[in-house]
Amino acid sequence: MRRLLNAETLSGAFVLALGGIGLLAIGNLEIGTLNDMGPGYMARAVAWAILAFGAVILLMGLRAEMPPIPAMEWRPALAISLATIAFGATIDRQGIVIATIAMTVLAGFASPITRHRETPILAAALAAGAALVFVVGLKLAIPIWPR
Repeated sequence: MRRLLNAETLSGAFVLALGGIGLLAIGNLEIGTLNDMGPGYMARAVAWAILAFGAVILLMGLRAEMPPIPAMEWRPALAISLATIAFGATIDRQGIVIATIAMTVLAGFASPITRHRETPILAAALAAGAALVFVVGLKLAIPIWPR
């Protein structure tokens, strides 16, 4: 049982599940031929590759003696999840600057060694960089400031 409950075997099972979901999602898309590829050709090839990698990872986990799964760290998981949700919830109405600042501040709570005096400086730099790259450089239709 211990061999089954290590990070390697669970990761392999997860990757296998992703490959299986990918194959199910592809459904009946036309495969075509090598010279005339249909829309399902590359998608199916990638899904099978994911399945193969998952099988390799799973077998490596079953063959080797791996340490058990460490206890869940709730603080980083919660902080990063909240940061991601806040970014997604605020970017359309508040703009990329506010969304990036909120995300950076919330993500800063993930680590106990975060320097809270430096976090606003980092947030401002990341917000400016995100606005320059995505709005000015790539011309994505994202508001910079609140609407």
